[in-house]
Amino acid sequence: MLPLVRLFCSTIALFSTMALQAEDPPTTMKSDVVVIGGTPAGIAAAIAAGRAGKTVILIEQSPVLGGVLSSGVIRLDDLYVESNSGVMEEFRQRVRTYHRTKLAEDPLVKAHLTRDPRFPWNVAEGRAWEPHTAARIYAEMVAELETITTRFNEVAVDVEMKGIRVTGVITQDRDNQGKLGKKQTYIGKVIIDATYEADLAAFAKVPFRIGREARSEEEPHAGRIYTNFFRGVPGTLTSTILPESTGDADDRSQAFTYRLTGKDYGRADHDYRVNEPPPNYDPAKYQWNRNNKPIIPGGKFDLLGISWGGDLTGYGTRWVLADWEKRVEIEKIFRNYDLGWLYFIQTEGKSPNIGLPDDEFTDNNHLPYRLYVRQGRRIEGRYTLTESDIHKDLRGNGLRGPLNPNSVAIGVYGIDAHNVQGPTSRKEPRSGEGAAEGTLHLFDVTGPYQIPYHVMVPKQHQGILFPVGISSTHVAMCTVRMEPVWSALGQAAGVAAVLAIENDQDLSDLPVAQIQDELVKQGGVLFFYTDLPREAPAFEAVQKLSLHGAFANTDPNRFDTDGPATSLSDLNKEAYHFRPSAPVTLGEFARMAVKGLQVPLTISAAHFNDVPRSHPAFKYIETLYDYSTQSQEPFFDYQVRKESGKSTKALGHPDQEVSSTQAIKILSGLLQKKEPSLPDPKANLTRGEAAQLIYQLLTNRSIHMDQGASK
Repeated sequence: MLPLVRLFCSTIALFSTMALQAEDPPTTMKSDVVVIGGTPAGIAAAIAAGRAGKTVILIEQSPVLGGVLSSGVIRLDDLYVESNSGVMEEFRQRVRTYHRTKLAEDPLVKAHLTRDPRFPWNVAEGRAWEPHTAARIYAEMVAELETITTRFNEVAVDVEMKGIRVTGVITQDRDNQGKLGKKQTYIGKVIIDATYEADLAAFAKVPFRIGREARSEEEPHAGRIYTNFFRGVPGTLTSTILPESTGDADDRSQAFTYRLTGKDYGRADHDYRVNEPPPNYDPAKYQWNRNNKPIIPGGKFDLLGISWGGDLTGYGTRWVLADWEKRVEIEKIFRNYDLGWLYFIQTEGKSPNIGLPDDEFTDNNHLPYRLYVRQGRRIEGRYTLTESDIHKDLRGNGLRGPLNPNSVAIGVYGIDAHNVQGPTSRKEPRSGEGAAEGTLHLFDVTGPYQIPYHVMVPKQHQGILFPVGISSTHVAMCTVRMEPVWSALGQAAGVAAVLAIENDQDLSDLPVAQIQDELVKQGGVLFFYTDLPREAPAFEAVQKLSLHGAFANTDPNRFDTDGPATSLSDLNKEAYHFRPSAPVTLGEFARMAVKGLQVPLTISAAHFNDVPRSHPAFKYIETLYDYSTQSQEPFFDYQVRKESGKSTKALGHPDQEVSSTQAIKILSGLLQKKEPSLPDPKANLTRGEAAQLIYQLLTNRSIHMDQGASK
């Protein structure tokens, strides 16, 4: 008789052999690009690569594409519609068309047609939708490309590696109940992790952050913080930090939730009620205003609750760090909590007419497929985005965050963190024990900001990009985490993947200018303006020259308002106009030429009485003058005025309009090359025309320099 231990081991080995024989061998597929996560970021990455002719495998954990936008987050948190970029703007336009054609008779669509198009969540403008609409439109966009293969109901469980290079993703089937099944392996030249959790970072041992950093000079709102957001605190002004805000770091995350979609059936006797309270139901955790109205077609609600609703704190970090088996248990906790809110709405909330939607998530008990993960792992990348990168006052100019010439995406949204710790009772103290903690809603200090390419690139690992779990702090992620921003980053990742493959370069070595060139051609916004649509003739030129700081955007008159009109909550948008049709002044043109052509500054004195050092064009007018005087053919015209009994004045005339002839003369002088005349030499240039002219010369010069280098 075999010893017991040997018998036990032999039995285990036998069962293992039988299991291997019964299970189909893992499937292996290869493609140029493997994208894990059918989120808006993952879809944008796949489309960018697929349209460039690269083969793409797009892997999604649920039965539909769209991430949370097809799973309960039924509106664009874009604030300014003009901030939507590339693939996300295409998605919005398709939703807009669908609503105005297929759903033209919906009462909400009709009502929103008469509303200001700038109004957030306007369904007639495609800024809010039903979940199945998002899934349908994203599916159509991906299906148009034969280069993309889509796999559903699969989750990442490991990676393939060669040294420090990530070469593939291993997945397992996962059904709606969380049961794991067959494994698959996907090998790619570039891997893109577009999941909310950034699980591949853990599998590949890419260093990452989770939780909150401590308060610092760069991050005055980091760490433990009490504020008056989403609740009335007597005796405080808006956006107030309260006592006991220590700024200490911790490993906690803001609240997650299932963003339930509710439907108004107009009666109480419908079949989609929660008939009994779920386990651990506590009505004290919820509240509901029965006057709430549907915000999307089909009479549907976004059941977003913050302090007393669907949001649940205490499980975010656990979810992110858990494996898929453990996540099944956490999903149940969230599901019961959120069903408890709907039960409360139907009972004590006195809205029995509201229930689960009969035509959404029909194969998942009418509940969203995905948990709303507001933030997951954040890799340690080659650039880390902080609060000071997105704050318009810390290092910005009072209107925007600081200029970043390596921008591949923009954000235009406030720093928005939901509770890290919810209040414990209705009698909530001002701060401290029992009060909501970690909530941020900073919309006045956040201006349009730029996100550099290298936040997606790990410090050491190769072959992989993270457009969602970017290298950022908690505070910075609280504004980046909006889907339009993640989508723009995903598109940049797709473009980078294509360039890396075609140029046989590592992702970290790519010239960012090449990524930017392609993104702008695809309608990508790298610098925010509210009056420069993608179809504008000057769009590409202005976008690229803005990265060089060719336009000031520091007009002090923009701050002369009767309130915080430069806040992101102000929709007049004038603070962010480019004014492409306005005449260009000499002072503006001087800056465009010097910054746009990347001419080194040179200032030998303050020569002009009408361009003192306090003038915004001082450095650029003086630079033109210095280069002009050194030229055999001076190209900067100025005036010397002598008046009887008065001192001589030299005038640069920075506010005069610039003619085509004058512009060509200045640019020819700076480039030391005779440039051809424009069709109408006497006509004055607009700002848009000036930008196009300078960008054309800059591009031509770059081509000539590249050709010279190749020789």
